[in-house]
Amino acid sequence: MTGGTGFVGGHLIRAALDKGHKIRALVRRPEAVTDFTHENLSWIKGSLGTNDAKLLQGCDVVIHLAGLIKARKTSDFYEINADAAGTLAKAADEARVKRYVLLSSMAAREPELSDYAGSKRAGERAVLSSFTGKTAIVRAPAVFGPGDKATEPFFKLLAKGLLPVPGGRKWKERQLSMVYVVDLADDILRAAKTGCYDGEIVSPANIDRVDWLEFGNLCEKAFNRRVKVFPLPLSVLYPVAGVTSITSRLMGMGHLTLDKLGELLHADWSSETLILGATPPIEALKITMESYMDSNTRPNGIDRKQS
Repeated sequence: MTGGTGFVGGHLIRAALDKGHKIRALVRRPEAVTDFTHENLSWIKGSLGTNDAKLLQGCDVVIHLAGLIKARKTSDFYEINADAAGTLAKAADEARVKRYVLLSSMAAREPELSDYAGSKRAGERAVLSSFTGKTAIVRAPAVFGPGDKATEPFFKLLAKGLLPVPGGRKWKERQLSMVYVVDLADDILRAAKTGCYDGEIVSPANIDRVDWLEFGNLCEKAFNRRVKVFPLPLSVLYPVAGVTSITSRLMGMGHLTLDKLGELLHADWSSETLILGATPPIEALKITMESYMDSNTRPNGIDRKQS
């Protein structure tokens, strides 16, 4: 597994260990995982492409989660999200690994929207052209759940009863989908790892299709309070995103770049794959909100020692 120290990876490792799987996971800084041990978990020191032989030795399935969601340069996105995914796929093919599971992004559906989206689509192509075994591509929709620092500010605004959304023409009609990280991890193990998604590109979701007003209603029920949905004018968002694009390239600071704004303004991010038996959306949203009130929750989803 790659990306095991990340948000989704932390939850996936715990779920896999609970099911009795043996895991070999790549880690750049072993000192960062000294408190996360298990007899069935081996941490392999290295970065993508540096220790593939040891990582892949004896493996039946590769689950590739690692990737960049922010980068200063276009080439950085493609180096990690595309080239590294293909290099690992080639190494897995040579090691006779049976199955390669790639965690991609729903953004890959629209590669022209951003450098990130383009790099994720390129990563899918690289894997499919480099690995001759069975493949499953999971294009995750928006992922939420305990331990995600990226969505914490969003949930803290919701805790205050505020839901700011990108405005503009037909903002009420935009469709989105979301997946609770615990259910995403379970679905990867239940379906992607076992072959149910072989040869497919899927976007498993807890919330498969919802507009912003409907999402606001879900939040009201989950948090038991009024939530005000209000559109932010594009006349404000575009200048902010323009400045952020500059600071992001120069200093690596900021999230709302012009590329990211383009993704947010896309009309349809709905999914056609609803996870059966998944946590009900209202319960998942409630659990996530409660987790941000707990100072002991760690950003990568690994919140307790296992031995």
